[in-house]
Amino acid sequence: MTLIRTLGSKWAVAELAEALTVELAKEMEIHRLFSGAATLDQVAEKIITLTLAEAPELLKEGVDEWTLLPVVSIAFQLMVVKSLQGERLTQIEHLIIPVSRHLAAQPDPKDLPEPYRAMKARILDLYQRWDTAKTEQRNASRNMMRHQ
Repeated sequence: MTLIRTLGSKWAVAELAEALTVELAKEMEIHRLFSGAATLDQVAEKIITLTLAEAPELLKEGVDEWTLLPVVSIAFQLMVVKSLQGERLTQIEHLIIPVSRHLAAQPDPKDLPEPYRAMKARILDLYQRWDTAKTEQRNASRNMMRHQ
């Protein structure tokens, strides 16, 4: 019985990840982020897995243009926190950050609800703060190496 449940949950993750991949693949710029070993499918699966663990209710209806940003936002926040805590991100985990930033930086359609606009602004703000903190960490690391 446990095997059946495990297979069922993996199947559900795969289906949701496929739907997320389809939504993400609509953005041509996102394809440019994937020049290494990680694939869009792997990143989508990681995003789904993280979102299922944190906010499974977001995925009850699947992934579409309206759930895309909230789903990606959760994984983005988790990866930013993990990174700032000094934990090393895998390539797949790291790619969640620029993918999220790219989605948030897209021009807003005129009919975009205010909560989505606010979410996009929060992602961009958090990205900027994360980028600044990572730059400061790299600079501090370089300075320590020079003084040894």
